[in-house]
Amino acid sequence: MHPTRPQIQPTPTDTDVPLLHARIIGIVGDTFLTDAPSCPGAQQAFSCLVTPQVADLVLLSPAHAGQPAYVLAILQRADPQQARLALPGGALLQADAAGLRLHAKNLSLGSQDTLALHSGQLDVTAVSAQTRITHWQGWFDTLQAHAVSIQYGAKTLSATLGRLISRSIDSFRSVQGLDETRAGRSSTVVQDHHQLQAGHITAKATGFVKIDGQKIDLG
Repeated sequence: MHPTRPQIQPTPTDTDVPLLHARIIGIVGDTFLTDAPSCPGAQQAFSCLVTPQVADLVLLSPAHAGQPAYVLAILQRADPQQARLALPGGALLQADAAGLRLHAKNLSLGSQDTLALHSGQLDVTAVSAQTRITHWQGWFDTLQAHAVSIQYGAKTLSATLGRLISRSIDSFRSVQGLDETRAGRSSTVVQDHHQLQAGHITAKATGFVKIDGQKIDLG
């Protein structure tokens, strides 16, 4: 038989760390000042995600065995509707009566199936944006867009409009193949010079044809 090893019982001074209740009276850098005489300053524990504020009632772990004092938890807050979560990597999550705000250097949202956003008003502000969508569907009661320069390319562009109104200072259009316009009626008004140039011109009317001008040159 092997001799039984004696069980060493740790003394209370080795393991017991008295926890304290204290009020936060100030913040200096990363140190939270408290009103506890035995623990005048403490750091925020990693597990305490909510950042303490002045006047918070907190649970403290005093300095022990070379370890600094820590704020373990927030027990009571005068305004419980306000919280600030400092996450690893510099991300910040803040909630108050105005809403919820998330600040991060980079933010990624991923959804394997569906990502839905519901809002009374959606505001997006960015220096630059890129969108890659295989299929896009959109429904708008009113659409307003303002841009300095627009460039777009498409293999096929199809639009069905009740009324199209376009106003521009200069307009240039180049078509390599066929350019065909079908209309119930057509009217063109040019204030200055109107020039038409083609290899061949065919004009055909089923009814009356009228040409009126101060001077008409043929040939």
